[in-house]
Amino acid sequence: MTSLVVAVAENNIIGIQGRLPWRLSDDLKFFKHLTENHVLIMGRKTFESLPKKLPNRVHIIVTRNKKYNLDDDDCFVVSCLDEALDFSKTFFAKQTFVIGGGEIYQQALDKKIVDKIYLTKVKAQPEGDTFFINANWDNWEEKSRTSFFKGEKNEFDFDIIELIKK
Repeated sequence: MTSLVVAVAENNIIGIQGRLPWRLSDDLKFFKHLTENHVLIMGRKTFESLPKKLPNRVHIIVTRNKKYNLDDDDCFVVSCLDEALDFSKTFFAKQTFVIGGGEIYQQALDKKIVDKIYLTKVKAQPEGDTFFINANWDNWEEKSRTSFFKGEKNEFDFDIIELIKK
């Protein structure tokens, strides 16, 4: 099963200058719990935006740069999303999560390889330079929704919504 994990603001912003445009501690905890001990597929810019390699996860980085190389046992570099998906299947009993960025999300949805979306809907309209494309939401059914509220650890109200393909 391939799932997509994305946090999107009301104005479809997902990033600014290679980072998240908000501070949502509860969303980061959810992400860690969801993806730990599984496989992450991401673009090079998303990987480079991480403060460090995420522990206890396999990282598959998609880049067109044939010279891009990482000397790490849990990081693998591939040239396209199809190659990343094929390679992710070699990790038995692990789920695959597509975690960004914008172009990788678009490709995953266009290829119709996503079975589930974990959508964090941020109730804000921050400035940004990276957008989430408008998925055809008619193809998705809401399975669950959990609301979180602005506070000391969360800059904005947000909902985490689990969507399954119809």
